[in-house]
Amino acid sequence: MITQQIIRSENLRRIYHLIDRNANISRASLAGITSLSKTTVSSLVDELIRGGYVVDCGAGVSAHQGRRPNALQVDGASNVVAVISWRRTRLDIALVSSDSRLVYRGQTPLRTPSEGVEQICRAFFDILLPAAKSARIMGVCVIIPGIVEEERQSLFSTVIGVDPGDPVVPRLRQALAGFPLCFLNDTACLGYAERVFTPPQDPYMAYVNVSRGVGACLFAKERMLRGAGAMATQFGHFSIDRSGPVCDCGNRGCLECLVGENALGRRAAEHGMEVPGAEGRLLFSDVAAMADAGDEKARALIADLGRDLAYGISNLISLFNPSLVVVGGTGVNLGPAFLDSVRTALAGMGFPAFVSRVRVEYSRLGLDAELTGAARYYIDTHYDFSGNTQQQLFLR
Repeated sequence: MITQQIIRSENLRRIYHLIDRNANISRASLAGITSLSKTTVSSLVDELIRGGYVVDCGAGVSAHQGRRPNALQVDGASNVVAVISWRRTRLDIALVSSDSRLVYRGQTPLRTPSEGVEQICRAFFDILLPAAKSARIMGVCVIIPGIVEEERQSLFSTVIGVDPGDPVVPRLRQALAGFPLCFLNDTACLGYAERVFTPPQDPYMAYVNVSRGVGACLFAKERMLRGAGAMATQFGHFSIDRSGPVCDCGNRGCLECLVGENALGRRAAEHGMEVPGAEGRLLFSDVAAMADAGDEKARALIADLGRDLAYGISNLISLFNPSLVVVGGTGVNLGPAFLDSVRTALAGMGFPAFVSRVRVEYSRLGLDAELTGAARYYIDTHYDFSGNTQQQLFLR
């Protein structure tokens, strides 16, 4: 049921977003954009100011004669989101201001997946909470490279190795009681950052995250598409070789176990390359450096990785028909040769009427965009500026 409180909460969020994206905007301009009455806009702005989310900077610049309207800005210094990205061997931790600035950035080691919950709690209470000082913590976002399942309140990740039976969500909800808690998929965070911070003109866009695993996020007219159970696509587990290697998910020939960085050591060995390290741990940047130094086997490997990814992207294009595909993640460390291989292979496969009009580009953002993207998505989608967010749990 849509109540007056829900409508007001949505209008508060809408007004906040407009102020955030249009620094020094006036109340009159807000009324013109939203078609809300000047009285309603003034009331909403006053509530955001009283709540400590927005500041009135006084008379601003105006092209018109007469009294200059007051300029409004979000109060990023007083409001932060705690963001924790759960990786296999570490936690990346950050405080992101409400105007999307990284105000604290750090890391803490993680020995095994089983200690993830305890380490997340230590990172929050021992590091992030003190670092926030007097700033309000609007919420805690936990990012995982895997599935965040809303119905069962569970996590599944072949990258960090979380046991599906481990009640991670309720354990963290209990440990972080008093703070809004949001679980997010890493590819969704990166994709949302791409959409918000480098806004392309293409209404239909696919973001492909090539890192240890592989993921994809789809956007249609400003909306991030979700599947059943609110889960995003599992592009990394799209099979491109039914006789390929067995993936940790149980399927064969998944993109993740052919193109992901976790599979790089095996792929390099198949190309006759010497794999450095006792555990065969090879990075995309290592292969790119070898190729730049003239290693023909490394160059052949990059070309094969590009063709394999192109095969998956061609099917994604046939299903979704985007006009832009952005490739991000650590895969960008493979350099221009990888992107060229994807483009060249893609031109000769898939449904020509769709493939021929798709641009494939590298992301223009760094990997820290995962952190700022998570905070921005949480504020844009979940945070209640009327003060009713405390104790809530969000799984997206």
